[in-house]
Amino acid sequence: MKLSKRTSMLIATGLTGVMALSACGGGSDDGEGGGEASGGSGRVVFGESTDFPENLYPNIAAGNATSVANVLIKVLPSAYQVQPDFTVEFNEDLFTGEPTLEEVDGQQVNTYEINPDAVWSDGTPITVDDFEFTWRANRSGDPADGGCPAVLSTTGYEQIASIEPGEDEKTVVVTYETPFADWQGNFENLLPSHLMDADDPAAVCETITEGWPISEGLPEGISGGPWQVSNVDAGAQVIVLEPNPEWWGDGPQLEQLIIQNIGNDPTTAVQGLQSGELGVIYPQPQLDLVEQVQALEPNVESEINFGLTFEHLDLNTQDPHLGDPLVRQAIAYALDRQEIVDQTVGQFSSDAQVLNNRIWLNTQPEYEDTAPDEVKEQNVELARQLLEQAGYTAGPDGVYTHPERGPLNIQIDTTENNPLRQTTIEVMIPQLAEAGINASFNANPDIFAGAEKPSSLEGGGFQAALFAWVGNPFITSSQSIYQSPQGDNIQQNYSRIGNPEIDALFAELATEPDRERQAELGNQIDGLLWEQMATIPLYQKPTFIAHQANIEGVQDNPTEAGPLWNSETWTIE
Repeated sequence: MKLSKRTSMLIATGLTGVMALSACGGGSDDGEGGGEASGGSGRVVFGESTDFPENLYPNIAAGNATSVANVLIKVLPSAYQVQPDFTVEFNEDLFTGEPTLEEVDGQQVNTYEINPDAVWSDGTPITVDDFEFTWRANRSGDPADGGCPAVLSTTGYEQIASIEPGEDEKTVVVTYETPFADWQGNFENLLPSHLMDADDPAAVCETITEGWPISEGLPEGISGGPWQVSNVDAGAQVIVLEPNPEWWGDGPQLEQLIIQNIGNDPTTAVQGLQSGELGVIYPQPQLDLVEQVQALEPNVESEINFGLTFEHLDLNTQDPHLGDPLVRQAIAYALDRQEIVDQTVGQFSSDAQVLNNRIWLNTQPEYEDTAPDEVKEQNVELARQLLEQAGYTAGPDGVYTHPERGPLNIQIDTTENNPLRQTTIEVMIPQLAEAGINASFNANPDIFAGAEKPSSLEGGGFQAALFAWVGNPFITSSQSIYQSPQGDNIQQNYSRIGNPEIDALFAELATEPDRERQAELGNQIDGLLWEQMATIPLYQKPTFIAHQANIEGVQDNPTEAGPLWNSETWTIE
């Protein structure tokens, strides 16, 4: 599961610069569009409402953001892509046929036949070497094992024993040490070995850790999809995509797709759509925004869906207060999550409801309510009892204090300029105050930065953090969030807590092909996560997509694939 790929920042400059290109203007001389990479007509401006990326490499904390995923979804090739209905389909442009699964000498073997025409945008063929390097770049977080601590998740890759060519370099034979049920989730964002590989694992790790800083854009020749990044203006927070000249498939139908950061300010989004300066938006929905956009019909079309993203509160167990499980439980019992839903997403969707599972979401058939009864309704009295059991006493100001840890002051970090998240925390603060917990709001610009920023999730210098996980149908994708940290390699376990029983269940889950048994294991894991109480689920998040009515082909994909998942098919009528 990709980290909330994830969240929001306001651009003070408004609709300027490349915005003037307009969603409905422009066009090639012949005006025909079509499947040639150099053809296509018109430009669409996509208003990115989440943080402008600081790094474009997706497999490290600094690049593990929604905005990066939106840039790369049709730039770096993936073996499979999640569809809007949560199914997965193999990449028909990358492969000549569906990859095969078989058992050979008791081992799982997958074979991929790469399209003979498949090349990177510098003309270098896409081969087995790229699959083998992608594996090595993600298989381990341990330098002693040739790995890299900066890698976010090794799940799926650490189970692979070897990757070798078949009859030729266009045939990829992947052999697993242990079976891996979610093998179709591997080789997302295939990496170009000819641009990144080195003989020394330490040199590869250095390349991975540095990533692709946004100020430098992407390395030349790195596209293996229909789009390539042609220009990055970090100051204006603009990324321009143009057709990959070496693309062998259909599309893109546009001559440019411009990603402009607009932040999550409803006024900016609505004015952009109204003026035609924005073609497509995918903001975090808010009541006033939804109502104002719907008022622009029929010139603008919009839709609300529920996907595989959920909002949650992470508690850093390295904090002196939050390292105590009684304090974490007290926080959970003091919260009225139904009121949080009512005051946030419930304002614009009657389908919104409290989420009582971290592995499965409300709209998935495998979902079970695994929450203990004590957390289903606010229980201030029990929260206070737990704090007193932990050695806290109420001070004259009503705030509990500990003789060694001091006053129970908890700062809740979240993303900048995100009204919905700010409202969430503002609802939490008085709830927690009833239990003698002094909570405060903090918009943290570094929340998704790398370890060099102490207050980031990866840096660990935070107490509590409110953000979202963006998911996919692959159940093992959540393993990197909840499995025990291994030394400096915490992967995505920002609460920094481990449990051998959870680890063992995830290990079993990774080898279990039966969906019913997967559901059982996932729900068992979530029951144990409630015992840890290091992360508190709030609600499954709705998605909201809106676009100019004359842009054809726009379709919401409420998974990690996101709104640009089929952007090579978009046309302007």
